[in-house]
Amino acid sequence: MVMGSFTLLLWSYAVCVARNPGNPSLRRNTVLSHGGSTPFIRIASSNSESTIRQRSNSDADSDSDSDGDSDSETTLTEEQLRQTQLIHTVTVKENGEPRFCLKCNAPKPDRTHHCSSCGICVLKMDHHCPWLNNCVGFNTHKAFLLFLAYTVIYTFCISITILVYYAIHLMYLDITIPLYVEPLFIMMLAGSFSVCLIGFGGFHAYLLLNNLTTIESYESNKFRYAQGNSANLFDLGSKRNFLQVFGNSWPHWFVPTRTSLGDGVKYPINFEAYNLTVH
Repeated sequence: MVMGSFTLLLWSYAVCVARNPGNPSLRRNTVLSHGGSTPFIRIASSNSESTIRQRSNSDADSDSDSDGDSDSETTLTEEQLRQTQLIHTVTVKENGEPRFCLKCNAPKPDRTHHCSSCGICVLKMDHHCPWLNNCVGFNTHKAFLLFLAYTVIYTFCISITILVYYAIHLMYLDITIPLYVEPLFIMMLAGSFSVCLIGFGGFHAYLLLNNLTTIESYESNKFRYAQGNSANLFDLGSKRNFLQVFGNSWPHWFVPTRTSLGDGVKYPINFEAYNLTVH
């Protein structure tokens, strides 16, 4: 179990470091395929259907964004406004204006933020991890969660193994078993890592089951025509939220392969929650 968790830990870590977290510019065709010249976005459910109309491009001053890639004093040009109309989004800035990255000079799909460390916009950006030297985004979210899980398992197994070693020595007072100090230090270090990562992993498990990112946990999304920011329209329920990241094939849940549902550009919304926010 120790070697298995260590192998999967290294695999998950390598994926987090090497894989592009998700950049809209690399999926230009996918982004544009969700847009068009139609003046509204149609959202359907099994019970009813609603139309979220896009704002007109008559007034479009940019506002400060959570990732700091736009200035409150800057006004979008006509060309930038035209680009924002090419994609359909359900999130807007605090003042209701379209989300646009001035650094990348491109409109931002839902849940996309600009990372100043990576220098790119990241699809469904969670946070920039200095230990990975990469962002946790749409393409790396699953691998990051697995990395946390296997690190907890690995460090916990090391602590238990060394603890059993010392327990046997103390219980039987077997002088033939050498008692080293180094394993005690390793046990304490591994145990400390395990406890810390359990708390950190628990927080990310909570975010996963509520379909939130770290950014969204402290800065809620602003939705079109929604009254207030209290509701999270991306929350589809714990099961669907989990499957959105890990996929429908359970054997692939345990390995850091690409099984996340969707394309990172467009996300299903909770239609019932949407109805409550607009009425």
